[in-house]
Amino acid sequence: MPSPVENRHCPHCGKVLRREGRASLHPVIPVLLLCAAFFFWTRGGNLPAAVSNPQAAPSVGLPAGIAEYISSVAADKSCGTCIAAAVLTTSRDLLKDMARVPAGEYQIGTPESLGDPDEYPPHQVHLDAFYIDKYKTTIDDYLKFTKTTLDNYPEWADPKGDMNITTGNDPYYKRLAPVLTTCPTCPVVGVAFDDAQAYCRSKNKRLPTEAEWEAAARGGSNSAFSFGDTAALGTEYAWFEVNSENRPHPVGLKKPNAYGLYDMHGNVFDWVSDFYDHDYYKTSPKNNPKGPPAGKSHVIRGGSFAFDADSMRSANRANTNKPNDDIGFRCAVSENSLISGSDAPSEPIVISRN
Repeated sequence: MPSPVENRHCPHCGKVLRREGRASLHPVIPVLLLCAAFFFWTRGGNLPAAVSNPQAAPSVGLPAGIAEYISSVAADKSCGTCIAAAVLTTSRDLLKDMARVPAGEYQIGTPESLGDPDEYPPHQVHLDAFYIDKYKTTIDDYLKFTKTTLDNYPEWADPKGDMNITTGNDPYYKRLAPVLTTCPTCPVVGVAFDDAQAYCRSKNKRLPTEAEWEAAARGGSNSAFSFGDTAALGTEYAWFEVNSENRPHPVGLKKPNAYGLYDMHGNVFDWVSDFYDHDYYKTSPKNNPKGPPAGKSHVIRGGSFAFDADSMRSANRANTNKPNDDIGFRCAVSENSLISGSDAPSEPIVISRN
């Protein structure tokens, strides 16, 4: 004889939970609980009320105490539905204005005689699914970050720097002062590699790897550009030396590639996470390559307003160890990390519930 219906209240959202005796749960709920518990535990720990790390992320957590509860033996498995909804809500906020690049095999590099020697040999890599920002990080978004950290300034905005466009003696960025001071939606430039990393960490993201960047830039194609093997359509998709007037332009004005990504060709270069090695493609691992373990410079990709069409080919590699007036960045996040927390930065991120 079935047990009488038992009404209970979810201890988190207050919703009435109706169940018949100890009827079995939908099989997906324990899985969701486990994933949610692990995700929030690795992402936020006990979700303190205030941000103690100036590079911490804004709000991405559940109310205080729930992370501990869902990972405890006392957790009510009937709450799986609302916890799963919270996971989806958090992911939705994190992935706003990001495009998904599916897991699969991707061509990296260029056939010999068609590219530069550091692009040889062309090879296939397997990449796990990931998300990447549709747009390069803008001046407005980056300066909001520096107001929080009181650090990580672009060279042209460093209040104590010699390259400050207002107070500095070095004129390097002053040519671009009209853009840098009046175009909040232009891509930020003059940001050092470490500061670009710090910005991405503040968003619970990271810089893309070189292989991820190239796969994303190709937009599912194997041609020299996402739009074909020649630059005939280049001005429809990119700002480069023939149409840029030698300056950056607001993000997202040109056509996106097939993944919905803007300015992967031209406008400004993107920092990626890999150290640069001229011969890396000769030894690159098959699965999720992350670049050499050490190096003197980092890879930049995509070309810029100051360079020709060849520099913005999907496979073209460049490198530097310094900021520049035509280097920006965008961030990425692994799909697996939405559950496992595998993209967690080396320095702990303290997450606010506010």
